Amino acid sequence: MKIGDLVTFCPESWGTPLEDRPIGVVVQMGVDSSVSQPDWDKGLRMVTVRFAYMKVPYSSKAEEFEVVNEDW
Repeated sequence: MKIGDLVTFCPESWGTPLEDRPIGVVVQMGVDSSVSQPDWDKGLRMVTVRFAYMKVPYSSKAEEFEVVNEDW
């Protein structure tokens, strides 16, 4: 996953078929400053995603999203 990728929620975090999940654009990536270094090594990365229907970008763990534009 990288900035500019189109993403949607993973089935485990959203619970609906792909066509029912919103698609957003990754606008920022980083680490949650409240987690310790060992947790970062385990992959607790944070991403900020912009969805068309939301005025405020949505930030969450990277593991909650899946990339939908892997071919470009």
